Amino acid sequence: MNEELERLEIKVSYLEAQNAELNEVVVSQAKELATLEKRLEIFEKKLEDLIEESGSDRPNRRPPHY
Repeated sequence: MNEELERLEIKVSYLEAQNAELNEVVVSQAKELATLEKRLEIFEKKLEDLIEESGSDRPNRRPPHY
């Protein structure tokens, strides 16, 4: 009985450590995702500004020789 209990405690300990490690990965990825979303918003704003500056005199498609 003691051996079985000890095995279970070892497994629980391993799973707790694994859970903590996975949590760190998730937190890190969430931070990176937030950073990338902010950068995307900045790029979208810059693109909108460029489109507005260029006006309608510039076509939105490639010339036929491409």
